[in-house]
Amino acid sequence: MRHLMCWMLLLAAPWGAGVVLPAQQQFRTTTSLLTLDVSVLDDDGNPVTDLGPEDFVVTLNDARQPVRAMVFLAARETRTTGTEAPTAGAPVAPVPPAAASQAGAEGEPDPKLIVILVDDASIHPTDSKGLFVAAERFVDAIPPGDWVGLASTSGRMTVNPSRDRVPLLADLRRAFGWMNDPRRERRPFVGLMDALEVDAGSQAAFRDLLETSCGLSQNLIGSKNLGEILAQYDCASDVQRVARDNATYARLLARTQLDTYVALIKAMASAPGVKQLVILTGGIAVKPSDARDFEPMAEAAAAAGVQISMLMEEPDDGDFSNPDARALARDQRQMMQQTQTLAEMSGGQFFRVIGQADRFYRRVLTSASAIYRIGVDLPPDVPPDGRYKVAVTVTRPRVKVLASRYAVPPPPPIALSPDEQMQRAVRTGELSFGVPVRMTAEVVSVQATSPTAIRVHVDVPADRPRPVTGIFGMTGSDGLLRSLRRELVQKVSGGPYQVDLLVPAASGTYDLRFAATDGSGAVGAVVQRVVVK
Repeated sequence: MRHLMCWMLLLAAPWGAGVVLPAQQQFRTTTSLLTLDVSVLDDDGNPVTDLGPEDFVVTLNDARQPVRAMVFLAARETRTTGTEAPTAGAPVAPVPPAAASQAGAEGEPDPKLIVILVDDASIHPTDSKGLFVAAERFVDAIPPGDWVGLASTSGRMTVNPSRDRVPLLADLRRAFGWMNDPRRERRPFVGLMDALEVDAGSQAAFRDLLETSCGLSQNLIGSKNLGEILAQYDCASDVQRVARDNATYARLLARTQLDTYVALIKAMASAPGVKQLVILTGGIAVKPSDARDFEPMAEAAAAAGVQISMLMEEPDDGDFSNPDARALARDQRQMMQQTQTLAEMSGGQFFRVIGQADRFYRRVLTSASAIYRIGVDLPPDVPPDGRYKVAVTVTRPRVKVLASRYAVPPPPPIALSPDEQMQRAVRTGELSFGVPVRMTAEVVSVQATSPTAIRVHVDVPADRPRPVTGIFGMTGSDGLLRSLRRELVQKVSGGPYQVDLLVPAASGTYDLRFAATDGSGAVGAVVQRVVVK
C-alpha cells in the first residue's frame, strides 16, 4: 500500500495552500444531520434536476427521516470531441430556480474532481484494451476546469489530480492489466468464485467441479463419498488443491482491491463539489454471502460524498468451443454480479461494457453533472454497530436513485480551545459572534518605493474581560494565508481594546480576517474584502 499512501499525500495538494477554489456549499444548522449525496437519473441516464426536499423519502434503519436541508450541486457542461456522437456533448440540464434556491449560492459551480482508478491487478494483460482506449476520449470530454487524477491498484500509474491532462493521458496510453490469472495458468480449471465456495466447505460446489473439470459422471459422483473419490482419482485431488490455491489468491486480491477503493475515497473527501471515482476493473471475487465486506466502501463513499462508477468489459470474441473458455466466461459473469452489488451498495453505477465503451463513459460524465446533497436528522438511538442502513427513493415514477445503502453518523464535534477556534476562523473565514469585533480597512499610499498598503483597525468593546488577544489573517489571489498574532490594548483608560496594522499590498483582491478572544474564552471573528487597484 506504500504507493497508494504516496498518492493520497499528493491528492491533498490541490486543495491546500496556493490554490484558489470556490468554497464548498455547507449546511448551516444547529442540529446534527447525516449528509447524503444522491443522484437521480431518468431512463436515459440524464440527471433529474427539478426535485425539492419533499420529493425524497429517506429511511435510516427502516425509520423514515424528513429531509431538513438540501443543496443542489450542478457542474459545468460537457464539451464535445470529434470522436463522439452528436448528442455526447449536449449541455446538461440547467439548474432550475427551485433547485438553485435550495443551494443558497450563486455563481460558478465548484469544479468536479474525477479520479480514474485502473484496477490493473484484476485485469489480465490481454483484456480491457478497449476500455483503456475509450478512457482517453473520456478524459478529453471532461470540462477543462475540472480536476482529474489517475491511480492504479498495482501502483504502476500515479498522476496527481490536476487540470493538466497531458501526463495523465500519457500514462493511460500505456495502461494494461497486470493480473497473473491463476485460472489461465493452472490445470484443472477452477474459477475464483467456485474456488471460494469449495474452500468454504461447499460439497455441492466441489461435486460440480469434479463433473466439469474432471469429467466424472453424476452417477459416479453420487455413488461415492468424497473421500473415496479423492483416493481413486488424481484429478479430484488436483481440483481440491487448485481450489484451495485459487481461493487464497481471490481473497488476497479482493482485499487489495477493497482497501485501495476505500483509501482513494477517503483521500478525495476534502475536495469541494462533485467527486467521482471511476473504476476500470476486471471484477471482484467475493462470495455473495460475504457481501458485508463491501460495507466499508459504502460507508466511506457516503461519508466522503464520492460518487462511484465501475466499468467491467465483457469480451464479445471469446472462443466458446473451448470448455475452459466457457468456464472462464461463467466465472467472469459471477464476478460481474458481485462487482455490480458493490457499486450499488456504494450508491454508484455499474456498467457491463460490451463493444465500444464510449457510450458508458458518457453516462458516467452525465450522472456526475448534478447531485443532490441532502441532510436528514439522526435517530436518537445509535445502532450497536455504529452504522445505519440507508434507503433513498423519490416520489416520481421511472427514475433511478443512486445512494449509498450504508452510512456512518458524523463524529461528534471536537472541543476546541479558544486559541484553536481563532486559528480555525482565520484559516477558513468562518464568522463567530462570541466577542463583538469591528474591523475597518482602507487602502493608503505609503511611499514611492511601496506605493500602497492596507491600513487595518480593529476594536473590541471595553466591557469584555481582559486579556483580549487576536489573530489577523489575509489571503490574496495566490490563495496563501498570511497571519500574525496581536494583543489588543486600551489606548485610553476605559476605552475599547484596539490594534492597528499596516500591511503592504500590491494590486489585487484580499480577504482580511480577524479573530479575537477575551478573558472568558469567548471568540468572535469577522471578514472583510478589500480591492487594491
